[in-house]
Amino acid sequence: MTTTGENQDMAIHETVHEGCFSISQEKQYIHLPFEIPPDTQRIDIEFEYSGRISSDPTLTGGNTIDLGIFDERGAEFLTAGFRGWSGSERLQMFISENDATPGYLPGPLNPGQWNLLLGLYKIAESGCNYRAVMRAATAPGHAAAACAPASVGELPASPPTALHGGWLRGEIHCHTWHSDGELPPHRLLELARARGLDFLAVTDHNTTACQTELARFTNPGLILIRGVESTTFKGHFNVWGIPDWVDFRVETPQQLEAALEFANQRGALTCCNHPKPFGPNWDFRSVSNFTCVEVWNGPWSGLNYISLNYWLEMLNAGMVKPAVGGSDFHRPGELEGPTERNLGTPTTWVYLDGPPNAQNILAAMRAGRVSISDTPNGPLLELRAGAEYAILQGGQLAPDPASLLPARVRCLRGRGCTLQLLDQQAVLAEWVLASDDELCDIDLSAADHRYIRAELKDQDGRMRALSNPVYFTMPA
Repeated sequence: MTTTGENQDMAIHETVHEGCFSISQEKQYIHLPFEIPPDTQRIDIEFEYSGRISSDPTLTGGNTIDLGIFDERGAEFLTAGFRGWSGSERLQMFISENDATPGYLPGPLNPGQWNLLLGLYKIAESGCNYRAVMRAATAPGHAAAACAPASVGELPASPPTALHGGWLRGEIHCHTWHSDGELPPHRLLELARARGLDFLAVTDHNTTACQTELARFTNPGLILIRGVESTTFKGHFNVWGIPDWVDFRVETPQQLEAALEFANQRGALTCCNHPKPFGPNWDFRSVSNFTCVEVWNGPWSGLNYISLNYWLEMLNAGMVKPAVGGSDFHRPGELEGPTERNLGTPTTWVYLDGPPNAQNILAAMRAGRVSISDTPNGPLLELRAGAEYAILQGGQLAPDPASLLPARVRCLRGRGCTLQLLDQQAVLAEWVLASDDELCDIDLSAADHRYIRAELKDQDGRMRALSNPVYFTMPA
């Protein structure tokens, strides 16, 4: 239903959609069209629905609907005219040429058919009644520019003054109020600096709006990396390094693979996020065209051993997929005590080959020159193997199967913990560390191993740090 009203200065063009969704429509995407007339200065959306509950995956029995907007460029999969997403966080939003609700992109309000996106995340057995009102405010003679919102280039950076022995520490999975986080971007930057991080990738769910705001900082105090978390109903994946929005409206394995390929072809680094129960899990296990795997999400106690085992299954099948970690931070005090979820819990460390910048950080992640620690000041594992220990974790070597292979793990800040060197089958060696800077050496029979990797655990068996592997390739 469309109605038009007027006041002294402008006309209000209103479109109303209402109805009821059934449980058979759960996990589907619905597009509600509305017309934007010429001379539009502002769009306002109001949405309401029955039985609203939190998006927490452990809560059932009610309804949760995600919201987004596509403009006149269309709503086709992968090529939609994306104008923003707020998930289930908001029931009201607006877009104008110069401003918008967090999560949405200001810019031209060109005439044509726009679409309100509804993601039916949870629908109760009893159904879900809904009502959507879209209002376009027009002013005579106001002509919008016929172009899309400007895309964001490289984000600003304040490089660190020194590396930590060649390593940088950072956070690569966190959220602001542009999706379901609490803090505005400038507050998140303050927290990242206070935590001693060298780089930061904000990965708001399904929206690039935060990147536009981050681009305005001239001296952020650390290296900023472009990112977005594509939040599908079948699993989440991070995309780093490109300005593009990546479609999340995935309902089949083929669509998930296509969305990842869309990002890969544009040079992005892609990551399978938290493949564990309530992560949510990675439902389409046949899809593996991502670059790396988030094996550690938030406090280690949060079922991360399942994500670790998923990654190990891929390694044991012959795949090379670097392991990374991220806090998935949303707000201070989200979890407390030993399970606190803070920025940099865990921390991803990268070993740089070149100057400290976003491009080289992403290259290090792609190459697997990565270790993960429980906090920014937690232990750091550096694994090397081969002659003169020249091959760093993430690298490959082709040893002589008839010779012994030297391997070394250096551990910083691990006093009192137990360091283990492992391969695809077993623990190869174990050391209890007596100091905060130890070198642990071993000679291995190269013919028996596909890879070696390191883990550090405290006296209670809790993971403190882990490394990526050194891979072995045997001569033909």
